Amino acid sequence: MGVSCLSLVNWRAWGCWLLLAVLLLGCTTPTEPPPELLVESEPVAAVAVATAEPTSSSTATRVVASPTAVPNSPTPTDTSTPTSTPTTIPTTTPTATVTPSPSATATPAATATPEVRPISSLDPTMPEQVTLRGQVVATASFSHGYRFTLDDGSGRVTLLLWHNVYDDAWDAPQLNLGATVRVNGRTSLFNNELQIEPRFGSQVRVISPGGPIGTPRAIGELAHHMGELVVITGTINRVAASSVGVRLFVRDDSGEIAVFIWNNTLERIANNTALGEPGTAVRVHGWVQEFRSNREVVPVLPVDVVVLP
Repeated sequence: MGVSCLSLVNWRAWGCWLLLAVLLLGCTTPTEPPPELLVESEPVAAVAVATAEPTSSSTATRVVASPTAVPNSPTPTDTSTPTSTPTTIPTTTPTATVTPSPSATATPAATATPEVRPISSLDPTMPEQVTLRGQVVATASFSHGYRFTLDDGSGRVTLLLWHNVYDDAWDAPQLNLGATVRVNGRTSLFNNELQIEPRFGSQVRVISPGGPIGTPRAIGELAHHMGELVVITGTINRVAASSVGVRLFVRDDSGEIAVFIWNNTLERIANNTALGEPGTAVRVHGWVQEFRSNREVVPVLPVDVVVLP
């Protein structure tokens, strides 16, 4: 009994001490968490913000401050890098364009090498490729081309131009009586006549142009100028065609005369369709001839017939 009472007294004493300790602990416990807990809780909140949507306005305000790092992004500064790239491209391009120019300028130099030969130095019995220069003193036409007599003061030679070569020559409209011509071609002998024959139109160069050198005449007075080179101007009155050419009956105030044009020349006259219309005004440079007791004017080259406006 004595032991029981002693035990009870001890338990009560321990209980009083425990109650006193609890009371003391409650009085000293702060209402706010210690600073250590606040510091340790911020990383947890930051992780929560980065991984999930914020639940409170206070945490959101802390997260909003994180975009301030965006202006420090290297992306805008990288945009300056392409601007340096085009500057190198144009500088290299002109250097490549300069390279072909020497080859282009060197090519024409070879074309100036042929030496002009005097016509008198040519051997009619020995064909050769030569370059000649002379003045046109006569013209003639045949079914497949044209002939021009060149004179350089030392002799004469016939310049033979087939239709394809004549059509290919840029200077063909200026190739007429009185023109000075430089030609490169192969010489030969035909019907005891020395001739030179170029293969391409580029081998014929007119240095000074020629043109009609006939005397202007009235149609009514041509009977007194047979065999002469004349120039007439009039209006087409009527047209008569044949298998080899066409006759234009041209009239002026003094009379009428036939103008015969071979087909190979007719098709090369500028605006030749107007020649088939009565009333068309023309200027004709040709020879006064007689055919079956009828006088007529015969032009030789396509440029000898001009359709007037």
